[in-house]
Amino acid sequence: MRLAYEIFGEKNQKEILFLHGLFGSKRNWFSIAKAIAIFGYKVWVLDLRNHGESEWGKNHTYFDLALDVDNFFRENNISDACLLGHSMGGKAAMLFDLLYPNLLSKLIIVDIAPVKYFSAFEYYLKVLKSIDLHLFNKRSEVEDKISSEIEDPKIRSFLLQNIKVDEKGVLNWKINIQSLIENSRDISDFPEIKVTSKTNALFLFGADSEYSVKSQKASISKLFSNTRFIEIKDAGHWLHTEKPKYFLEIVTNFLKSNYTK
Repeated sequence: MRLAYEIFGEKNQKEILFLHGLFGSKRNWFSIAKAIAIFGYKVWVLDLRNHGESEWGKNHTYFDLALDVDNFFRENNISDACLLGHSMGGKAAMLFDLLYPNLLSKLIIVDIAPVKYFSAFEYYLKVLKSIDLHLFNKRSEVEDKISSEIEDPKIRSFLLQNIKVDEKGVLNWKINIQSLIENSRDISDFPEIKVTSKTNALFLFGADSEYSVKSQKASISKLFSNTRFIEIKDAGHWLHTEKPKYFLEIVTNFLKSNYTK
């Protein structure tokens, strides 16, 4: 599966890779990636399968995502790197580390735990699937159409970033909605796996997030034995956009540290 990517700080030696969440893309990380590159890192930001500019496929389990990342590491001769993932990308990063040990120097997970969640994303997918984009000329027209079904303007704006306009002005989806619907149970869940990672790991979570990482510390520590947790106050699930300066400070300090339990 070919994954689209961008590189910042290409001449730097130390490497870190970023994985976005569901409905996201590599563009979500550009500002953070540019800032981290200044600190001497080669930063890879990826589009996961069925998102952004990457290839589409019928399957979308975390085993598929982890294999895609492993193939990306091999194709680009990456090793001893840090992997950072948010939400769905965080689950993919966790499983990658568990299945393919010794490839990472550090692991950073942003506001997600290796557990099953019940969220509204399946509803959002069904709303998006009901839209025939070819009947619209502008993204704003689509937003007007779904405003009664998805009332939060921030969520609408985020979801509709997945609309692209081709050279003829025709609107199309950047995400593979059908595949995401068919694999929604796998996306909500996390595989049961009986191995433990010793990778130096950091779990960041927002104090106001509905994903309740704090309550899952015990289950996380069973899988990731060399882990520390940092809670960011006055932040929710999108803590890296809500508190970008503090997020960047935490991440860069962790990258520079030699912390182990």
